Amino acid sequence: MMKKTDLIEVEVQNEAFYTLKVLSKNTDELFDEIADLSTSNKGKFQHAPVILEIENKHFQANELAVLIEILTQNNMVVIGIRSQVQELIDFARFSGLAVFDKSISALKNPETTKPSKKKDPTPEREYRLPKIVVGEVASAQQVFAKDSDLVLLGVVKVDGEVIAHGSVSSYREMQGKVFAGIDGDEKATIFVHSFDAQLVSIAGIYKRFDVVPAKLQLHSVMIDLKEGKLRFQIIK
Repeated sequence: MMKKTDLIEVEVQNEAFYTLKVLSKNTDELFDEIADLSTSNKGKFQHAPVILEIENKHFQANELAVLIEILTQNNMVVIGIRSQVQELIDFARFSGLAVFDKSISALKNPETTKPSKKKDPTPEREYRLPKIVVGEVASAQQVFAKDSDLVLLGVVKVDGEVIAHGSVSSYREMQGKVFAGIDGDEKATIFVHSFDAQLVSIAGIYKRFDVVPAKLQLHSVMIDLKEGKLRFQIIK
């Protein structure tokens, strides 16, 4: 009989990977800075594995999705995140990314860490996981995410409606109607990977498209409210 051989070998590698500390939620600024970073240092960051470190407690899952899209378009590979924001941790795990607990510097220098003063415990806000829809949303079908964000992994067909109290993130083509922040949440956002929507609405402020402008059609688009008006940002 032939001896059974192992099918997997584990090797310890010392290849470099990088931690990007995300200090802003402004996608325009992030896009420009990441583009500069990816082309600088003689291509040092091209196809480089990256960990995203996000401390901003108001950073949302759909904003993380946009950031990953920007990095991907600049040939940088996100392998995981480091954050205390539960929404981002849940999104990362669902997306197959690693979740790192501590910074590398903290691991290397534990003796420099000073014990923090005890603080009065404060109750954490109730958090509900985003509703995730894997399949296609058909014409005339309605999907509703009550008291949570909505994540769409399939195409939304013409006349399909997707509705959420929170934000909406669509990772395939959006041909139907999108309603975010339906209870008046003006901080809700909409991210669409491939935009061809009939209508978008945030907190009751809406824009209907009889014909989608060429500059938006089939592009990755981030939509939010600025000064009471819908703002469309193309993620190039």
